[in-house]
Amino acid sequence: MAMTHGNTKLGKLIWGWTLPALLTICIGASDVCRRLCYALKGFFLMGTVKESHKRNYEESLGDDFVQRMNTDIRRNFAQVVRVHVGGDFYSVEYIHKWIKVVRANPAVLFYAYTRSWRDPEFLVHLSQLGMEPNFHMWWSCDRETGEPTASRFAKTAYLMENDDDLPPYKVDLVFRDKATAVLKYTPEGSLVCPYDNGITETTCSQCKICFRDEVVPRKGRKNERAISL
Repeated sequence: MAMTHGNTKLGKLIWGWTLPALLTICIGASDVCRRLCYALKGFFLMGTVKESHKRNYEESLGDDFVQRMNTDIRRNFAQVVRVHVGGDFYSVEYIHKWIKVVRANPAVLFYAYTRSWRDPEFLVHLSQLGMEPNFHMWWSCDRETGEPTASRFAKTAYLMENDDDLPPYKVDLVFRDKATAVLKYTPEGSLVCPYDNGITETTCSQCKICFRDEVVPRKGRKNERAISL
């Protein structure tokens, strides 16, 4: 197994699991997602990195994937695991393997952003994974995906291609690709990822919004939990 320990954005607390960003794996990817995908650029194009992610995918197909992932999590004393720094949930069987991993590690926090919700066959199984008390599920969306199906077991994260690409429906969190101005909240009140807001110096390990149970702050919410932005 090849989990990785943090990066510039994730910080030191988080371990990541990555698959290749292929159409056969990222089954819900939109054209916007494919065009902006960081897992198709830079560091991810290095031969050794691509080979490592390919091996991860091959190992995820095996009957011993759950056992091997459990061993890797415990060997690294992982406290937080981001499922799919690159890649996505590519089959119902694979989703259920992650359900078993999450249940076997109740003290570990897991989280994932997925566009696989766009496949109706996957939606119910992803919701089942999102029901696990130590898993934080995010429906990823953009202007091409349409509005995600509402779920009590998932929050929504919108990808802005530029500063004019504002979400046309209510979302919990916004990520930005090309940011030219400081933006902490969208005009309708959605929180912009502090790492992407153009002014806050932080990491995912410090922010923790994506893997904690509190409601994501919205501009103007009277009872929102104070966070450092």
